[in-house]
Amino acid sequence: MKARGIPEDLLRWVDAFCSERTATIVINGQSSESRPLPQAGLPQGSPLSPILFLFFNADLVQTQIDRNGGAIAFIDDYTAWVSGPTAQSNRRGIQAIIDKALDWERRSGATFEAEKTAIIHFTRYTARVDSEPFTIKGERVFPKDQVKILGVVMDSRLLYKQHIARAATKGLGTAMELKRLKGMAPSATRQLFTAMVAPVVDYASNVWMHACKTASAYAVYRVQRVGAQAIIGSFTSVTTGVAEAEAHIATIYERFWRRASKLWVDIHTLPRTNPVRNLLRGIKAFRRFISPLRRIADACKELPRDAMETIRPFALAPWEERMQATLGGQEGEEDDKIKELAKAGWAVRIATSSSARNDLVGMGGTVRIPISLARAGKIIQTFSVTLGTTEEHNPYTAELAAIVRGLKYLPEMKYRVIMILTSNRSVAQAIGNPRQQSGQGHIREIYDAIEKLKREGNKVRLIWLPSDSELKIQRIAKMSARHVIEPYVTPRRGTSKAKMIILRRTRANLRRERELPDGVGRHSRKVDSALPGKHTRLLYDQLPWKEASVLAQLRTGMAQRKEIMLQCVEEKRGNLSFHLGGKAASDGQKWTPNMEAVRATIRFAIATGRLE
Repeated sequence: MKARGIPEDLLRWVDAFCSERTATIVINGQSSESRPLPQAGLPQGSPLSPILFLFFNADLVQTQIDRNGGAIAFIDDYTAWVSGPTAQSNRRGIQAIIDKALDWERRSGATFEAEKTAIIHFTRYTARVDSEPFTIKGERVFPKDQVKILGVVMDSRLLYKQHIARAATKGLGTAMELKRLKGMAPSATRQLFTAMVAPVVDYASNVWMHACKTASAYAVYRVQRVGAQAIIGSFTSVTTGVAEAEAHIATIYERFWRRASKLWVDIHTLPRTNPVRNLLRGIKAFRRFISPLRRIADACKELPRDAMETIRPFALAPWEERMQATLGGQEGEEDDKIKELAKAGWAVRIATSSSARNDLVGMGGTVRIPISLARAGKIIQTFSVTLGTTEEHNPYTAELAAIVRGLKYLPEMKYRVIMILTSNRSVAQAIGNPRQQSGQGHIREIYDAIEKLKREGNKVRLIWLPSDSELKIQRIAKMSARHVIEPYVTPRRGTSKAKMIILRRTRANLRRERELPDGVGRHSRKVDSALPGKHTRLLYDQLPWKEASVLAQLRTGMAQRKEIMLQCVEEKRGNLSFHLGGKAASDGQKWTPNMEAVRATIRFAIATGRLE
């Protein structure tokens, strides 16, 4: 750390942190005597430990990543690589990596285990494969056909068949465990599937999703069908597309591209000084092998790369004081006190508002200044701006921009009380707990303006009041925000687009593009021509699991007694779609199923035992 320029005071503090450590065991409230730990190392669970470990292995890991090779590390997992035309030409580079690691081992006191060391040659040409072993600490290490790097099984041909099979097996096991929990409501089971099963399958999907095709994807489809069976009780013989639509779970490709688009957006919202963002300049297109990142780049080329907002690792330093909001809308005397405080004429008050209508987003605000501070007797100033379209902004980012604009309207003052009134609770919470999120730049501007006011002896308070609080200053702010989103208004151009807006639009496009494959689910299409859609979630979530299972059998045509379903020929079908909660493609967004008719149909099927 000293060689890397860390100040002497910090070095002494870290030395004291790592030296003369002791341990105490607590069992049932009883503590043992404190004992010294002669080789304690870094304490587990301390936020400082991973930072210190980066300094510990920096001499080993820090190397330039380019077309000739590179290195990465995560905790104690170290991976290095070289590239060349043949495996034989890479032997010298691999041996140099081994020698460097062993030299660092001697200097640092760390230990490499030869049996845990793996070497692999990545190539799709068998003539270039080299099986000659390397010698590490007196042991011969042969190149392998596959290795596991940070949880991803990588084979020598980079086809990822082994990893996909492994992910599907683990996901199927988790889905089967979920299936055993019979009797839970479909909504709860769906949440468990999304939280426990899908992440097991989707881990690192940005790397291998392009190889998940046909035969290799069949195992993943089985996980989807078992998950749907756990949620709504459908049969595993139901086709994957119909099962996913009925259970209202995302398809595997929808989940994959959600993750891929988020990765692409996350990279482009990094600061331009981040080396990861600079790596995108080196992406090249090859005909023989297209890298996963290149495929994602081609699919996401329509996203506005240069217009995205920049999100930094943190909005505020850990030692900077956070401003906590006072929340109104409560019952009793406390709410009355907050309202009286918001009406105080002796304070400087800033009321902000935002509005979205006619595909436009606007913000407005009012600044109420006491007479003693007013310039030329003007005690009220109102402002409003059309920020842009709904594809660029939303009420959340507009409200943050309004607060920034309101603080800029304040004249120079000392020893005053400034109150910021907002009706957007998300904004109040974001200002109180800033993190890596959309609108981070506005939050930083708000804190800079507040810090400048505090240096002059002023006090700043943030108050959230519901929009129906009937404060005059809030009504004026709301009217000014609505005035700038009329159809004839031209929005501003050149503003940065919020990250959450881009992701939300991408996910909405994925949902709109989703449809059942041709020739799949003929019975389901006759019952519900609007499949797939979110109306199935509304339909099943109102039913207990047993009734949901009966409804799934009736809607999919797959039942224990399938001959009953075969009797539902066209002339006997009648208004079957209505009684099974079917939705027509022409029905609007506000359509809801007639649950009385649906429940009556389910009760009739259960009472007559036709599906048993």
